[in-house]
Amino acid sequence: MTPTTMTADRLVLEARPRREILLSGLATVGFAALALAFFARGSDAGVLFLVFAVSGPVYALFFVETRSIMLDRGEGRVVIARRGLRGGTEEVHPLDGVARAEVHRVGAQAGAPAAPLDGDAPGPGLFRAVLVGDDGASVALSHTPVGWDEAAAVARAINRWRAA
Repeated sequence: MTPTTMTADRLVLEARPRREILLSGLATVGFAALALAFFARGSDAGVLFLVFAVSGPVYALFFVETRSIMLDRGEGRVVIARRGLRGGTEEVHPLDGVARAEVHRVGAQAGAPAAPLDGDAPGPGLFRAVLVGDDGASVALSHTPVGWDEAAAVARAINRWRAA
């Protein structure tokens, strides 16, 4: 996720799946062209490539989505949104009482902070950026686990914005 807006009152982080959309489109066009070539020769093997051509749009329908996180001091809220071809969801949480952002490990060792944000990556695994409140309660900023670099970049950006 990259910051798209960073003002004194608002921070917006977005992840747009441009690469996934491009690869899905290229796979669809490529396999559809192969299917047409085989059908033009009178071969039934084109059916196999036709099935592969459909896999790109199916992948995009179920797995490709734009994710955004908006922290707004003026309205005192955090908005976590996901939008895809099947629609979107939006979660709203209060910004008051948020102490910091951390990176938590997802999976067998879930829950505790993975490592300090200014240190090296804590090894392989999946991670999630979370907002931690003054009372210790946490809110996950993504339902989708990501790599250390992305989760740490989100947490660092939020902590910098909170400190400003």
